[in-house]
Amino acid sequence: MIVTSAGKSRSPARSPMKSEIVFDPNLNESDHFEGTRRKQHTPTTPAPQPSGLTRATQWTDDVEENYRFQTAGYRDLREYCHVQGVSDNEVSRWPHNGYVKMLLSRKGAFIYFNKERECLDKDLHKCKLFNYND
Repeated sequence: MIVTSAGKSRSPARSPMKSEIVFDPNLNESDHFEGTRRKQHTPTTPAPQPSGLTRATQWTDDVEENYRFQTAGYRDLREYCHVQGVSDNEVSRWPHNGYVKMLLSRKGAFIYFNKERECLDKDLHKCKLFNYND
C-alpha cells in the first residue's frame, strides 16, 4: 500500500499522476538525501598564518604552483591542505612535470589546469609568494 500526500491509500498497480506526490513511510528524510550531499571537512584549528609576503617578478615552478592555488581561492598548498583536510601527496598532479592538475575551489567547484604553464608574464604581478617562520 502507498500513502499519497492527501493521506489516501491506493494500490501499487496504478502509477502516480504527475501532480500527485508519493511519500514512502519507510524512508526518512535524512536517508533520502544522504548520498546526494557532499561531506565537507571543517578544520578544527586555524590555518597556518604566513609571516611575510613577496610578489613574483619572474616565472618559476613555485610561482606556477602558487598561481594555481590562488586561482582556486587559497593562499598556497598549506592552506589548501588545511581547509580540504588532505595531505600534500593527495593533491592531483600531472605526472610528467608535477604541476597541479585539479583543485576543489573554495566555492565548491572543481578547477582543472592544463599540463603546461598557466601563469602568463602579464599575470606575474598578481601572484603572491608567502613566507612562513617554521
